[in-house]
Amino acid sequence: MASVRSDSVVSGVLLKIGEVRLARGVSQEKLAELSGIDLGVISRAERLQRIPSMAAIMDLASALELDFAELVRGARKSNEP
Repeated sequence: MASVRSDSVVSGVLLKIGEVRLARGVSQEKLAELSGIDLGVISRAERLQRIPSMAAIMDLASALELDFAELVRGARKSNEP
C-alpha cells in the first residue's frame, strides 16, 4: 500500500501536468492524441479521481516535453514540512 506522502507526490505530479497543459493551451483531447493515453484517464487524473499507471504518467509528461524526474522532485519539495 502506498504511503500518504507518496500519494501526495503523485497527486502533485498530476496537478502540475494539468497546470502546464493549461498554461500551454493544450486541450485534454490534444494531450490524449500526443500521449496515446485515453481522454477519460487524463480527465479523471487531472481531477485526482483516478491515479493512472506510472507509465501513463510518464507518457503524459513526455507528451508535454516535461522532465519526469524534475516533476517528482518539485512535488516532493512542495510536500515537505
